[in-house]
Amino acid sequence: MNLIILGPPGSGKGTQSDFLVEQYHFVHLSTGDLLRDEIVAKSEIGLSAKSFIDQGKYVPDDVMNGIIDNKITNLKDNFILDGYPRTIGQVKFLETVLQKINHKIDVVLYLEIKEQTIVDRLLARLVCPVCKTTYNRISMPPKVDTLCDKDQTPLIQRTDDTDSNKIVTRLNEYNVSTQPLVDYFRSKGLLKVIDANQDNTTIRQQLKQIIEAIHG
Repeated sequence: MNLIILGPPGSGKGTQSDFLVEQYHFVHLSTGDLLRDEIVAKSEIGLSAKSFIDQGKYVPDDVMNGIIDNKITNLKDNFILDGYPRTIGQVKFLETVLQKINHKIDVVLYLEIKEQTIVDRLLARLVCPVCKTTYNRISMPPKVDTLCDKDQTPLIQRTDDTDSNKIVTRLNEYNVSTQPLVDYFRSKGLLKVIDANQDNTTIRQQLKQIIEAIHG
């Protein structure tokens, strides 16, 4: 079973993907994490991506497609795509890649959330630079302030989460580029909408119901 988790920045894609990995042993492909690894390594892809990320903009399709192509062709079934695809062009590329390796997407989970909630969440978001676990100072704080629960690494705040203006820029780009995907996947009968304004327990109950209904 393969799925896409879709939603604007701050909607909880990473948090809910971690839950699904723990519950159902999916392989989690987070394009955000993959890009950050490339940036840290100062690779050609990383340097190219950084110039866009620093402006609060999305990375171009050709860069993202190359990263995903390298990763997905070596995988068996049972993966989550988090942060990809973000444009119709990326969807078409993904469909071509999956067809070549006889894979398909079984469901698209769309986390729907209010814009102000997103801004508030991102400004309070903390991330472990080692295991990539996401926390929130308000709604999901670590057990020990500023330390990861899993490996006790000091938590960091992503640079693109510190400026509310950059956050709004990202949301505007999301609405233009990614919102059409909702209509596309709905037309394919793959879309399942989850109200991400709800508490975490309720969201996870809904996710389990959806996955188990499809998975059997």
